[in-house]
Amino acid sequence: MNSRRPRVALLGVATALLSLIAASCGEPGPLKLSLEISQARSGENLSVAESADTGAWSAYSENKYEVVGDLSVDRVSGFAWSVFQKNDTKGSFRALAEVFGVAGEVVKNEKNTFTIGVKNADGELLDSVGAHMYLWVDVGGAWWSYSSASPSASVSSPCAPNSPDCATSPPVLPSNLLSERDAMNRTIVTMTKALYNTATFTFTAKKSEWSTDVTGVMNIAGIPTNMTVSFSYGAEGALNYASGPLVYVKRANGYYMVSPEDAVKRLNDARYTSWGTATAAARDIMSQSNPIPDSVTIPITGARYVLMQATLTSKTTILLPAYTFYNESGDVGSVIAIEDKYLVYGSSDSTPGGSAVINPGTGGSDPGQIEPAPVAVPLDETSAKTLIGLTEEEAGKVASENGWTVRVAMRDGEAFMLTSNYSKTRVNLSIEMTLVTAVTIG
Repeated sequence: MNSRRPRVALLGVATALLSLIAASCGEPGPLKLSLEISQARSGENLSVAESADTGAWSAYSENKYEVVGDLSVDRVSGFAWSVFQKNDTKGSFRALAEVFGVAGEVVKNEKNTFTIGVKNADGELLDSVGAHMYLWVDVGGAWWSYSSASPSASVSSPCAPNSPDCATSPPVLPSNLLSERDAMNRTIVTMTKALYNTATFTFTAKKSEWSTDVTGVMNIAGIPTNMTVSFSYGAEGALNYASGPLVYVKRANGYYMVSPEDAVKRLNDARYTSWGTATAAARDIMSQSNPIPDSVTIPITGARYVLMQATLTSKTTILLPAYTFYNESGDVGSVIAIEDKYLVYGSSDSTPGGSAVINPGTGGSDPGQIEPAPVAVPLDETSAKTLIGLTEEEAGKVASENGWTVRVAMRDGEAFMLTSNYSKTRVNLSIEMTLVTAVTIG
C-alpha cells in the first residue's frame, strides 16, 4: 500500500493542476505562449545598458556545459505571472528621481526612453554633468537606471593590466567604501522611500577594492525571479549607479515543466535562455587565451526553481517557470522550463516594444507595486482554490498576504486530527508531494 502512495499522490497533483488550468482558461489545458526567438535580454540583463545589443550574447550559444552536481528540483509544475508597467509610470519615475535627488522634468526621447537630468539649451541630456536617470518602457513593463556622473563613478573599475595608461597613471582606489551591511541597509532605506515593498526582495552585497555592490532579487510568492535591482556605491559611500524594474505582476496560467536534466540542453538555445554572470566570466577568460578556443566548457553544480522573464511576440512580458543553473562562480544561466507543447516562436525582433513609442502614463490609480501589496482578500470557495497547485510554502505566503490563516489537514495520504472550531478566515490544505491538491474553509 505504501509503495503505491507516490504514484497516487502524483496523480492527485496532476488532476488538481489540470482542473485549475481548465477552470482558469475555460478550455482543456493552458494557453500556448508565442515567444520572441531570443530571451537573451531578460531579467537583470534587460536593465544593464551594456546588454542593449542582443547580438553580443550570440557567442554564448557556442558554450559547452558539463553537469557535475545534483540537479534535483522538487517541482513538476508552476504558475506563470504576467508583468505590467504601472498606470502612472511617469509619476512613479518622477517620484524615484526625487528619492535619488535628481531634479528636472521627465522628457520623452526616441525608442521608448525617458530621461530626467541636467540638459543644455537644446534640451540634450548632459550625462557628464550631475546625476541623471533613464526610464525605458514597453507594454510589458518599465525599467529605470540612475547614474551619479561623479568623479567617484569614473574609478569604479581598474584599467587593463599592463596597459600604457596603468603604467603612466595608475588608478587611485576609492576611499571609505561602505561595508556590505551598510550598503544593504542604505539600499533598503532608499527603496522603501521609493515605495518598493522590500520584503519581496532578497538582498546580497559584495565589496571589492573599487565599490560595494548590492543586488536585490525580486521574489513572487516566495519564488526568486531573474529580475533584480542593483546599487553600486563608491568613494565615501556615494551612490554611483542603480537600476531596477518598475512593474507589478498578476498570476496567469499553470504549466507542466521538463526535468532539469532536459532543461540543460536548452542552455545553447537563445529561445529559452538568459545567460548569467558565470557564463560571461567564462567567456571573458576564454577571450584572453592564445589562441582563442572555439568554445568553452562551463561546469554546472546545481539548479534551483525560479521565475524567468520572457518576452512574447505581442511585446508583453511574462515570468515563466524556469531553472537557474549555477556553479561556484555564480549563475550559469536561466532556462524556460515549461514543456515545448506550450510554446511557439515568432518575430526575431527582440527589442522590447519594437519601434512603437509607449506612453508611460500621467496619472490614474496605481494597480500595484513590485508585487501587489498585502491586502485582505475575502475567503470563499473560489478564492481558496487559487492555492491549489502551489507548494505548501507558497500557499502559506499567499494566504498570509490575503489575510488568511492556514493549517494542514492531510499530507501524503495521512489525515491529521483538527480542532472542531470554525474560522471563516482559515483554509485547510491537503498536501501531496509538497503541492496543495485540495482546500476547504473553516
